[in-house]
Amino acid sequence: MPRFMVYAPDYPNVLEARMKVRPRHVERAKPDLAGGVNVYGGAFLPKAGSKAREAKLPEGAVNYAGSFMVYIFPTVDDVWARLKSDVFWTEGIWDKERVIVEELID
Repeated sequence: MPRFMVYAPDYPNVLEARMKVRPRHVERAKPDLAGGVNVYGGAFLPKAGSKAREAKLPEGAVNYAGSFMVYIFPTVDDVWARLKSDVFWTEGIWDKERVIVEELID
């Protein structure tokens, strides 16, 4: 079955909103991980040297810039459907115009 990588950058200045809905995002990912649909998922940091990377955050806060996932689905349309059902999509965390989905080669 095809594997797809997803690069989903956040909109600027959504860290507080991201953290508010993150528990729902993580909970929704659990069945994907357990079922082998999501083979990798994690957040990435802002680019080195950027203002966002150097921003002062509250103690213990992580400066997320977006998400990166690898999914196994029959079609790219299935990947898009999964992404569009995610709270990071529906609550305006991911920058919808910059999300990239590409099929990987084995």
